[in-house]
Amino acid sequence: MTTVLAARRGPLLLASLVSSIACSPAIEVEVVGSRDLGPLEVSESIRGRDGGYSVHAWGRSIWGYGDSILAIEGEDGSAWRNNTMSHTEDLDLSDGVSGFVEAVDSLGAPIEFLPQSDEEVAFNMAHSSNSPSCADPCGARKMLWPGAMVEDVERDRVLVFYSKFYGEPGEWNFSAIGASIAVWEGLDSTPVRPEVRPDQDESTLLFPVEEGWPSFGVAALIEDGHLYAYGCDGEFLAKHCKLGRVDPAQALELDAWRFFDGDGWSSEIDDAKTVLDAHTILTIHYNAYVGRYLAIYNGPLENDIYIRTAPAPEGPWSKEALAVKTMPGVGDAANYSGMAHPEFAREGGRFELLSYHRETGDWASEIRLVELELAPID
Repeated sequence: MTTVLAARRGPLLLASLVSSIACSPAIEVEVVGSRDLGPLEVSESIRGRDGGYSVHAWGRSIWGYGDSILAIEGEDGSAWRNNTMSHTEDLDLSDGVSGFVEAVDSLGAPIEFLPQSDEEVAFNMAHSSNSPSCADPCGARKMLWPGAMVEDVERDRVLVFYSKFYGEPGEWNFSAIGASIAVWEGLDSTPVRPEVRPDQDESTLLFPVEEGWPSFGVAALIEDGHLYAYGCDGEFLAKHCKLGRVDPAQALELDAWRFFDGDGWSSEIDDAKTVLDAHTILTIHYNAYVGRYLAIYNGPLENDIYIRTAPAPEGPWSKEALAVKTMPGVGDAANYSGMAHPEFAREGGRFELLSYHRETGDWASEIRLVELELAPID
């Protein structure tokens, strides 16, 4: 983080950041160039949406989004979706990315990607401002936001991490309930949210907040037969990320998860140590050209996107370096959701595609694309 940003976070946080930076190794990648590729292609039915985690599966690049504002009302009479999805077979960046398609209802409005439970549907309908008998607090909702998605090749499926939130009207007026994994078995089907803890009220959540779990799945990858997932918690401006791993075949079995404790892998989440300081929206993947794992994320309340390197998923993670200064949005809203899309990498990872969310007007936004040129630092 820059000294200016750290200073305005307060002396205790500044001391923590300085200590963390002092203990981190030097970064092992250099950003030698970047080019703006403009906004991600969307249909005319979309006014804006955020998020944008992607995965390469079934011959396509598949993107999952969070809150999505529509230009039209759907069959439900609403122009709002808690989450949406689109995908394309075009993986060639030479002429931009195009050909995105998405599931829509009979009116042409995108449908939600992650299915709601009967209880969630009933709650959201009862508290909908479109209802003449809107329950108090009117406008409250339970929403599902997709996180990292990983292709489980051996089982021909995609594991979709997601977080469940409760929100009420008002800026930033929402809180996390927990995180979990949905199982998706094909583009012609809907992801399934299994009951992983049937004895609990929130039976679909592997990692409920009330038990002290961080939101695992803010970044995830499968390497060497292990599914790795990062969970970040802490103050808004300083998120501390822990790392869990599991056999992908047992991803929905909480007892099978192990957590990095600084030396090895423990069955107890209380033993987990912070492996890097980043943010709650980031991507981590291996770049063969650099020969290192890359962590990509926006600085909180900044327009800058940062990069770190590590020899292994658990680290040690390097000091952060500026990856790119993004195009400022309209007004005073900072850009966010900076992340990488390795399925679009060129020349073995020399060129990497990044995306970020940018405000373009009142209740309007874009996901903008930028390509980085990287070089390893010996």
